[in-house]
Amino acid sequence: MSAQGAAEKLPQPLQSLQKQGLEVKGQFDVGPNLHGYVIQYQGQGSTVFLTPDKQHAIVGNLIDSSGNNLSDPQVEKYVYAPMGKQMWSRLESSRWITVGNVKAPRIVYAFFDPFCPYCAQFWEKARPWLDSDKVQLRVLLVGILRPESTPRAAAIMMAKDPSKALKDYENTHGKTSPSLPDTVNPDVASALKSNLQLMENLGSDATPTIYYLNPKGRLQQQQGLPPDDDTMNTIMGSKP
Repeated sequence: MSAQGAAEKLPQPLQSLQKQGLEVKGQFDVGPNLHGYVIQYQGQGSTVFLTPDKQHAIVGNLIDSSGNNLSDPQVEKYVYAPMGKQMWSRLESSRWITVGNVKAPRIVYAFFDPFCPYCAQFWEKARPWLDSDKVQLRVLLVGILRPESTPRAAAIMMAKDPSKALKDYENTHGKTSPSLPDTVNPDVASALKSNLQLMENLGSDATPTIYYLNPKGRLQQQQGLPPDDDTMNTIMGSKP
């Protein structure tokens, strides 16, 4: 169904919401006389319910007699699950450096700036999982903290073995690093720019920003250094 055709079939209150920039992502029924719609605005999901005459819409959550939120599963289904899959796909298709066993069952993405002290601390915390081959860490380098960040990131990405260059750099706290290039390869410069744009598009403005999937397959974000061991275990899995 075309977008125009779909809009024409929507009740007038929902068409009014669309004109305000809200997207209708799905429809569900709660009993014969209550029709619900899932809406999305600026990355956030909610539900709308029409009055029986379809002339008015009520925005909010629907709660049953037992106190269960009937809106949450619908918002998850129509907004957050598809959004998470799309974001994970974008991470998969980006330019990252693999650390750890490429066949590890668990994959974690992280945006790193070479001069980020919290990235270095996360690296140290993550090493038991990486050394035990339980996690594949995919690092997306960006340059945001210093003028030297971008050329340093480019030097690591342009190394003969970027994975080894990154490990050596992090394991020695920046004392071992490839020489800064006189000229950055165009594909590397483009990748660094794309990584920064992707980080911003995913709603992050700091490093490290870490992405992983929870047991239900929903994308999760941890911005900044994980505060405790429990959070690390949640991100990386049970500690080896």
